[in-house]
Amino acid sequence: MTLDELLLEWSYRSDKGYPSLDSPSDLSLLKEILTQLNLNEEDVSSIIDELEDDPQDLRIPGDDGFEDSPVQQSKEKQFQDKQTDDTEQPKDKPEDKPKDKPEEISTAGDSQYDAVIRAHLGLNDDQPLPRVKGTYPWPGKGGATFDIQVKGDDLKHWKDFWTLTPPKAGGEIGETSKGSGDGEISLYWLYQYGGSSVDVKGTQGSDNPDLEFDKIGVEVKAYGPHKDVKGLGRWSSDKPQLDALGILFGFQKLIVALEPKASGKFPPDVSPNNFKGFQLVQAFEVLQQLLDVDLEGLGQEYSLFLDIKKRLDSLKIKIGDWDTPEEGARKMAVFFVEPKIGRKPGDGGFLVNVQNNGDCRFYGIDKEKLLNHPNLIGRKGQSGYIGSASSQMYLDFNEFFM
Repeated sequence: MTLDELLLEWSYRSDKGYPSLDSPSDLSLLKEILTQLNLNEEDVSSIIDELEDDPQDLRIPGDDGFEDSPVQQSKEKQFQDKQTDDTEQPKDKPEDKPKDKPEEISTAGDSQYDAVIRAHLGLNDDQPLPRVKGTYPWPGKGGATFDIQVKGDDLKHWKDFWTLTPPKAGGEIGETSKGSGDGEISLYWLYQYGGSSVDVKGTQGSDNPDLEFDKIGVEVKAYGPHKDVKGLGRWSSDKPQLDALGILFGFQKLIVALEPKASGKFPPDVSPNNFKGFQLVQAFEVLQQLLDVDLEGLGQEYSLFLDIKKRLDSLKIKIGDWDTPEEGARKMAVFFVEPKIGRKPGDGGFLVNVQNNGDCRFYGIDKEKLLNHPNLIGRKGQSGYIGSASSQMYLDFNEFFM
């Protein structure tokens, strides 16, 4: 589990939607998560001490809260560097290629992954990589969710390659790329050098899938047990979605702040980067009070109400009209998840949860199935089927794609 994945899981389980080192309950949750990873008590204490000494990686959301994480910034820089390299480096002329060496049909992504494996195994450039002995299915674009189990000698290599990562664009072999996680090169090898005739390539870019199988997006995650698969990554590039959720939750806070509180307490704080699906319904219920007001008439005397009406109209343009809070919440949920799922891994692609023991699940991404799912927004009391925690989008993959 990478640091980003650990923080996402910790955020998802915390009451506020984001963790705090000052909260005893949040610290208790962190210890529980680390213990589940089979870390001893000394390692757990060491990790917590490091977070307390250098809390900058613990991204507590503020008013903006949408800056890219170090992982995403690293991947974006790789993408930009690769574009520069492709522009500035002249291509070899056909006559400059060695005549005694066959031409390789490959991309930079392929050659980088191969070079990492060769360096790890101590092989020369002209020595072949080990072949995969087992047969593992690949249904192609639009396939349903399926499981595989890596076995035998394949599992030995799978574990051996588990922590290998390709270098950043332009870097030397052996340099670690923060844009790649555990198991990515293992999965690359399993299908590129197996009998399934799949052409596997690495991709680079802040919001690209990790791999492509025959040009079909494959996002690789190492979340542990399949029941815990929820994260889809940061969504800070989706500015229209940020704006729409900001309008919704902003007006909710305004109206709720003006209402008397019988209990003397405010409702749980929600924001675009920290909310659960069922809370969208609550926000639209509050927003309906504002829609029942003649804002245009009040605007004749107070221009502020015309500004409010303009913002509400812009929300309707983004997600469409709605008649009930439930319908509005569902339309907002669709507007929220559709761009991200369409890019990473893309409709018809796969998110693969890989494990070191070779147990892998390929979740077939069916965008229409997701957007029309009856439990898209969930309800109070559930853990939440969709939402955002510390600016990272989460979906319950087992609910939507099994």
